Amino acid sequence: MLENGYWRNIELRKHVKVVEGKIAPTLVLKNATYLNMYLKQWLTANIWVYNERIVYVGENLPDQTTDTEIVDCEGKFVVPGYMEPHAHPFQVYNPEELAKYAARFGTTTLVNDNLTWLFLFDKKKAFSILEEFDKLPVTMYWWSRFDPQTELLNEDELFNTTDMMDWLSHPSVIQGGELTGWPSLLNGDDRLLYWLQQAKRKGLPVEGHLPGASENTLTKLKLLGVSADHESISGEDVMKRLKLGYQVGLRYSSIRPDLPQLLDELLEAGLTTFDQLTMTTDGGTAGFYEKGLINVCIDIAIQRGVPIEEAYRMATFNVAKHFHLEE
Repeated sequence: MLENGYWRNIELRKHVKVVEGKIAPTLVLKNATYLNMYLKQWLTANIWVYNERIVYVGENLPDQTTDTEIVDCEGKFVVPGYMEPHAHPFQVYNPEELAKYAARFGTTTLVNDNLTWLFLFDKKKAFSILEEFDKLPVTMYWWSRFDPQTELLNEDELFNTTDMMDWLSHPSVIQGGELTGWPSLLNGDDRLLYWLQQAKRKGLPVEGHLPGASENTLTKLKLLGVSADHESISGEDVMKRLKLGYQVGLRYSSIRPDLPQLLDELLEAGLTTFDQLTMTTDGGTAGFYEKGLINVCIDIAIQRGVPIEEAYRMATFNVAKHFHLEE
């Protein structure tokens, strides 16, 4: 199993032995038509899984099949589990309820806001809860807030450098942000800038919260370390961010169901590459999730004319690559 985000050496050796035919895989998906994310093509292959890792995709079938579950997938299509890159899992529901519900519709990874943990618990208790979430069959990652959503009297106590460094170092934390206090950053808050740069040094992207930001503001924030933003409300907003190298989350939430309009405007503008785009439901209400989460976004993208392969990549590989999880 994964330990602090990595497989132990003994597990890695077992993965190789499965390919060598010395250990039987746990599961084999025969004759699966799957979407190869690197070629952006649908291919037919046999997929071997050992415990929780895909270890082989190709023409061969394993020699060792003792206790192996074999599923014939002829006529079926296989894609990675969908990833929600920007979840606020405390809107009436709680993170466990949301994760289990999302999985029913194919969303198997959520990247979650940690703000509620900061309000409710000390760091030790919060980290123990994160460890409990690691036991779920759904992958639960978190981001580390640099500031509260609104001003607080005790903000300097809640957001301090010691705790911030511990949060940014936690193996379940894969992002800094979302950054709502960017005006303070632009006005010379060097403590905030230090936190951003520490996140970047640890290989974590930094998510912005930049509604209505001008090209000049976006440029300055990119220079200071902001990697991504999900607040575009027009195709023009998206294009401005893409030109500057931002990873852009297209939002379809109960507050801002902008995804159809954004895609229409992007396609009308002639956008042909989608590698820097993801999709998010950004903490929708419970009723908004009646038909699922990211599966709904994929369907909208396809219906709007996004190539099918790109629609699935926006919901899977693009997210993983942004968070350096593509392996």
